[in-house]
Amino acid sequence: MATNDITLYIPPTEEEVMLIQPNNVTFGQYSVTEWQENLLTLISDQIQQHMTREKQLPKDLFNQPVVEIKCDEAGGKNNKSKVLKEAIAMMRKNFSFRWVHPNIHQTVETFGVVITTVHNIKGTNRVALTLNPWAIPFLLYYGTGVGGTRYGKNIALTLRGNYTKRLYKIICSQRDRREYYYSIEQFCKDLEIPASYSNAQIDQKVLRPAQTRIKESEADVWFDYKFICKTPKKGQKPKADTIILFIHARNPQELRGDQQQQYSFVYRWVYGALSYPSDNTPVRALDKILESGRLKDVYDRCAYYDEKVCSGEMSTAHAHNSLAKMLREDFGIKARGKKKDPDLFG
Repeated sequence: MATNDITLYIPPTEEEVMLIQPNNVTFGQYSVTEWQENLLTLISDQIQQHMTREKQLPKDLFNQPVVEIKCDEAGGKNNKSKVLKEAIAMMRKNFSFRWVHPNIHQTVETFGVVITTVHNIKGTNRVALTLNPWAIPFLLYYGTGVGGTRYGKNIALTLRGNYTKRLYKIICSQRDRREYYYSIEQFCKDLEIPASYSNAQIDQKVLRPAQTRIKESEADVWFDYKFICKTPKKGQKPKADTIILFIHARNPQELRGDQQQQYSFVYRWVYGALSYPSDNTPVRALDKILESGRLKDVYDRCAYYDEKVCSGEMSTAHAHNSLAKMLREDFGIKARGKKKDPDLFG
């Protein structure tokens, strides 16, 4: 065998696995049920807390991450047996994604299951789930979008319908946009909508119920929509091939704000201002802001920029540049890696 045919696969470190940005993400073998979506929400929430250093994930004897699930949160009261059954069923669901190895710089396709072991804690309403560490990049993509976009856990858990839950997470991940163009083909793939559904059925059975339920939930983000033909075919009657989601977000100052809400909102803005880094620079930046005791000041500045962007008075890029200048001058925080504007991040 030629020397250049031999590649040494070096397992990435735990930190490198956490930073993987997956492509071609799939979640095969049966659709995700509404209760399994709740389990994914609760698992992803604990992963987010781990990444933002709010709460560390415990490890088992073999150094594998473990999450403890309150069955009342996942499926309502007195439904532990159902939650347990759904968790066990998830052990048969495969995910896959592609990524670039940080050392050998080769594309790797990874397959696995999210949950490797289920522990029924007898006499309680709780179950403990041992996670496959390689599911973490997948869960961050599937549940919250690349970059760790946060969503309201309670809203995600209490919304009715699997399609509604998925759409809520999608619009949360795109809340910086006023309009999100979603090809119908990709939309159906992402939400696992049957291929037999017509556009009228997608409207009646998926979009309209989700739109109504999300608005009625009093979530801080909601949507309107319309179907359009973005790429008409010559000689054929135009047929809708794209959904435009018109995304509306409530000004964060209207929310009942505690420090966690402020942290999540500031994190999203800092992440953009630092040119969307793939490392933990935003977390370190937030740590520095917290240590200074000025989280509220930065939150107020971000809320101001958010209002200006929503009103059309500033572009998102202008707002990010302005915040980056404040971070650099007031806190000595600079972006690393690829820079959108060398003069700005210098």
